[in-house]
Amino acid sequence: MGISGSKVAVIGLGALLALTGTPAEAQNSGSTRHKLGGTDQNGEPNPVLFSADEVNYDDQLELVIARGNVELSQSGRTLLADVVSYNQRTDTVIASGNVSVIEDATGATVFANYVELHDNMRDGFIKDVRIVLADRSKLAANTGRRTDGNRVELRKGVYSPCDLCATDPTAPPLWQIKAEKVVHNREEQVVEYEDATLEIDGIPVAWTPYMSHPDPTVQRKSGFMPATIGSNSLLGLDAEIPYFWAISPSSDLLFSPIFTSNQGIVVAGEYRQRFSNGTIDIDASVTYSNPNISSSSNTQDDQLRGHIVAKGTFDLDENFRTGFDIERTSDIGYLEEYKIYGYQNFLNSNIYLEDFQGRDYGSIYSYAFQSLQSAVTDRSQPVVLPIADYTWAGAPMPWGGRFTTNLDVLDLLRETGPTEKRVSVGTQFDLPFSDPIGEKFDLIAGVRGDAYYVTAQPLVNNGPLYQGTTGRVFPQVGLEWNYPWAKQDGTSNWLIEPRAAFYAAPVGENPSQIPNIDSAQVDFNDTDLFSRDRFVGFDQVDGGQRVDYGLYGQWHDGSTSADGLIGQSYRFQKESPFAINGAGDGLLYQASDYVGRATYVPASWFDVTYHFRFNERDLASEREEVQTDFGPSYLRTSFSYLQLGNNVHDEETARQQVGATITLKATPFWTFSVNGTHDIAGDGHLLAAGASARYTDECTTFIASIGENGTVIGNIRPGTTILFQLILKNLGEIAAPSLQTGFSAE
Repeated sequence: MGISGSKVAVIGLGALLALTGTPAEAQNSGSTRHKLGGTDQNGEPNPVLFSADEVNYDDQLELVIARGNVELSQSGRTLLADVVSYNQRTDTVIASGNVSVIEDATGATVFANYVELHDNMRDGFIKDVRIVLADRSKLAANTGRRTDGNRVELRKGVYSPCDLCATDPTAPPLWQIKAEKVVHNREEQVVEYEDATLEIDGIPVAWTPYMSHPDPTVQRKSGFMPATIGSNSLLGLDAEIPYFWAISPSSDLLFSPIFTSNQGIVVAGEYRQRFSNGTIDIDASVTYSNPNISSSSNTQDDQLRGHIVAKGTFDLDENFRTGFDIERTSDIGYLEEYKIYGYQNFLNSNIYLEDFQGRDYGSIYSYAFQSLQSAVTDRSQPVVLPIADYTWAGAPMPWGGRFTTNLDVLDLLRETGPTEKRVSVGTQFDLPFSDPIGEKFDLIAGVRGDAYYVTAQPLVNNGPLYQGTTGRVFPQVGLEWNYPWAKQDGTSNWLIEPRAAFYAAPVGENPSQIPNIDSAQVDFNDTDLFSRDRFVGFDQVDGGQRVDYGLYGQWHDGSTSADGLIGQSYRFQKESPFAINGAGDGLLYQASDYVGRATYVPASWFDVTYHFRFNERDLASEREEVQTDFGPSYLRTSFSYLQLGNNVHDEETARQQVGATITLKATPFWTFSVNGTHDIAGDGHLLAAGASARYTDECTTFIASIGENGTVIGNIRPGTTILFQLILKNLGEIAAPSLQTGFSAE
């Protein structure tokens, strides 16, 4: 029996629909939506929903033929075509004319001229197939076959994540892979190629008998990652061949052995694991090599070398958190030699426990340090076992005051040099208030008691060493004041705010029996101007009587704005608590240096910030910093200037350097950048310089860079690095050997 016409089809299908379901509402286009019977692999009902402009049904053959805007859905797959026939006996769908199949589970869409599907549309044959994957990557082939519902096999296939040229869609994409056979295994989430050729702009550049990469649905998958190849004067030729192992949904391992021609093999890797209440990350390496390979006087044999950087954080409950941070290496040159970890003067290892209780906070830390400076031995480095701190922040009183109490406990050990055990307890009361004319005040009163047991503490330079108990009681009172004046003039807004603060405390509360370990350096700047205690630690106290005063101003009008601060601190007694160990640049005399800052933003494309410290006696510059950024978004320039006076951190000579970076976004795809930092004091040498060109589009990133390092880091001398990187989407990185010249160790 054959019936045509959508309205007639509803009547003609009545007998079948009575058994399998009822027709849904007709669509606005005039087509009618139907539901036909079907079963899945387990024999469970799995109906087919479809709509079309015209439907013909043969009840003897159980064959449905639909024409015109056909839409057929089953098991999370939707098929669109001009003509579709569905044989219920064989569960076979044949579609032709503008065919597309949409996969709800994977987000992929298949386009073809002819499609034959069966087994709930899980398997079938496709002709002239084109597939758009979830990330808009594309696969195309002459023919394709899908089996087991998850394996698609294409013959004479082409893969590319690149968009086609808008003006000439027939032109080849920026890059593509052509293969005799392409297999997309959705269960294993991998795309495999046999007899594959990589083409760039239509030109073959590489061939391989087999290759594979994860499909776009993969977030993490085991497999080899692109190798990195390079060379330098220390290691010779080197190659890093990483393998990523996705151990479980919550853990993985990146195994990254490094093969070198001069220093053998480095076994390196990174392990990561996520728990319901925390994380662990471990980065480590080990090798058997010579730490002084480049030294002409080298007499050492190969030895075991390596490093470990491990971090972990765990929430014990809603109030307590614990964690660790471990940084260790076998020798001071290892990290820089193998470019494993950024250079720094010290490595810091610690474990900790934290407590969060409303406004209160407590912590217990233990520290160990490793020196990466040849002139500083590990025997002189402290081991902190532990330092504990707890702060109780009281609730504001009805009339505005608040108490804050702090407890600090420290046990610091070392092989050579002073050690200390310290208990410190302090409380402070703050009372903010204002008067009827708008002046704002904050009255503070506090007291702190410190008790010490110390050993090997020098009382004077090259003098006797003290061992025993000592301590102090340090009270301090203060009154802080500011008087903001605001004015609006049309679109302009002004704020002028004079500020002052007076603090009073006993003089001479830093006896030589107390080590100065955690308060060794204070570099006075605008952020310290109104600080109640300008020492960062507990070992030294900011005693005496002083007054801080300054003026702050702010103005803005639309996109234009400016603000600035200038001020000074004056101590009423000649004795300076900052004279001990040469600490306290800018605070050694009764009248401190002048400090301040200024910021000016005349437009959205320009801003400049200036920080300064001028000597109070002759207004000589002790510190100046300038940072400016200007230019439109496509041509951005930044400039920096840094000048440090002779006394900063006990340096014998002044430091003065300038730096600049220019970034040009020439097109939506190309970005060029040059940068340099130059020392303009001392010998005037180049500190660092570089240039790069970067191309980025939807499927490709290419980076070419050259950099020069003019700074001596440990035993690593200056040199130049040239690097080329080509990153192909979903395939990874192809890096040319990095050329490093001039690097050596002494």
